[in-house]
Order: sequence, then structure tokens, then C-alpha cells
Amino acid sequence: MNEYRTQKIALPSGQVIEIMYLIDPDRSIETALEEHATTSTDHALPLHCCPSCASEMVYPMNWHEQEDGLWTVERRCPNCEWYDLGTFLHEEIEPYDDIIEAGTEELIMELRTWSHSNMNDDIERLIAAIHEDQIQPIDF
Repeated sequence: MNEYRTQKIALPSGQVIEIMYLIDPDRSIETALEEHATTSTDHALPLHCCPSCASEMVYPMNWHEQEDGLWTVERRCPNCEWYDLGTFLHEEIEPYDDIIEAGTEELIMELRTWSHSNMNDDIERLIAAIHEDQIQPIDF
């Protein structure tokens, strides 16, 4: 999997993170669309649930609103590589959007926790190095 695409997301703190989506070069969008045409999508499941592996981490890769208030959403499951291109009512999209926003907030909080933990570890190592005289003027 040599191909990828990236998306940048600005965090509330002003930091920007870049998400990398790996793309299988042997599987084209046309192939995925053909597979979608030959399989039925189970709309009874919430949009964040994968009908193939039951994962609750299905995310939108692309979406756009049509003239009549319907949304076309391209979705992907990161666990089993299930792919779907479907058209959904606005009422179906709203809960999905809420779940995505909640997941984004959770990821941001986890990122902050890890960043804080890493910073604390760095500070403790620096303090220990100073106390053990391991920092020399040449280090600066």
C-alpha cells in the first residue's frame, strides 16, 4: 500500500494534525462502486456500524449534499476495509454527525492526555539529567 491521501484538522488549541488515509492501489473507486451495486446496504444499522464486521468505527471518507436534501456519503470501516457509497436522508445523517463529533472530541482529549504525559516524562528526564550532571554546556 504505497498510495495515500492526507487531511489536515485544526485542533481548538491551534495545532494542526494531519491524518493519513492509506489507499489500496489494487482497489479502484470503480471496483468499490461495482461491489456496492451488487451488494445491498443494510440501512437498519446506524451509519457508524459496519454490517460486515460489526465495528462501530465506520467513518465518512467523502460526502456531499444533493439538491433534494439527500446526502451522498462514502463510508469505510478501518477494521475490515468494508466500503459503502450510499444516499441518506438528513435525519439519518444527523445522529451520524453527532457520533463523529463525539469521537473527534474523544480523540482530541486523548491526544491532550498523551501530550501532557509525554511532556511530564520529558521534564522528569531533564530534571534527573540535571541532578546527575549529565547536561553539559556543549548540549546547548
